Amino acid sequence: MKRYLVVAAALLAVAGCQRRPLEWGDPAGENCRVRFRAGSLAEVLPAPETSKASGQLVPLPEGATVRVVAYQRQGDGQGSPDPSLDTWKASSTYKVESGDLVPCLVSDDGAAIPGDAESMELHNGTYDFYAYSAARKLEADNRTVKGVGHGEDFMGAFIGSRTINRSSSTVSLEFEHECAKITFAIVPADGMQCEDLTATSVKLKKLAAAPAADYTIGGDLVPSVGGEESVGEITTFAYKDDGQKGQGASGSGIFLPKTAGTVPAEFTVRVNSTSYRLTAELPEISFGKGNNYRFTAKVKQTSVELVLTVLPWDTSEWGDGTEIGGFPDQTITVGEWSGVSWDDDAVGADPSQGLVVGTWTSAPSWGSDTQVGGN
Repeated sequence: MKRYLVVAAALLAVAGCQRRPLEWGDPAGENCRVRFRAGSLAEVLPAPETSKASGQLVPLPEGATVRVVAYQRQGDGQGSPDPSLDTWKASSTYKVESGDLVPCLVSDDGAAIPGDAESMELHNGTYDFYAYSAARKLEADNRTVKGVGHGEDFMGAFIGSRTINRSSSTVSLEFEHECAKITFAIVPADGMQCEDLTATSVKLKKLAAAPAADYTIGGDLVPSVGGEESVGEITTFAYKDDGQKGQGASGSGIFLPKTAGTVPAEFTVRVNSTSYRLTAELPEISFGKGNNYRFTAKVKQTSVELVLTVLPWDTSEWGDGTEIGGFPDQTITVGEWSGVSWDDDAVGADPSQGLVVGTWTSAPSWGSDTQVGGN
């Protein structure tokens, strides 16, 4: 009788270990639950050769949702990864909690919703893991994502040839930004004194068409360029120093990657108690993923100079990039508004929207061969 009890207990243990039936693979093979972690800047580690990430790991914000998709390669598994040819195995959705990815349900647009979700389970083997955040709906082909737009910090990750078994079932995902960040700052030039200097609105036209073209896991959002209707705005700004508002202010927005083209722009700024509008046709520029394009307006007595500095995404709005790895600045003068008058008698077409001031001229040094912005 004791022998039968031992056998029965063993069978129950096996059944408990494999309580969730798998719809693929060898039913007799072992399977285990895979645990995922999200990379962060706190982990100062180089990205492995099998990772999609090319630089510093990207910290996912607490509560961000992630969809992870597992594939196995064809044949002996030695070829290049290709979701259109390889075999889909599983997909699961998670949210970030203290660096760990905890199973959760999501809506089609990637927002976490109430309900019980299960983590990914896989047979022992070697897999390619694709991930993206936010965890938007994965189309029926198990590799396409639709609907990514401006304002969304969409991220992607890829870890290839990862062996999964019971002694090695934790996978660290290293994400990278798929969009571009644009920052606008306004500061006084040397010798210019202001009591209050800030921006209230930035409008940019002919950005990338939104929503973006379909995203394929493991790839990138395809850059594009739209028409006058492709408008992006930055409307939130913060002073460099709340105690000294004359030192200037800045604000940022997230936008889809853009191919080269001119950018009609309108900057509404406030100098002391009066709002002014500066309009310009910015010369041809592309906005590449993962970069922070910081436009800085330097306010002078009778003019405003606009310069552009290309920095890593996570550079603080007043930093120069050297604090996170020595990224070399790419700074160039974009152009200048001349004939500016900072007084209440300036002539404006619509004073309620700010008095229109200055005459814009693009910098002569900005030619067709100027290379700013691409990755």
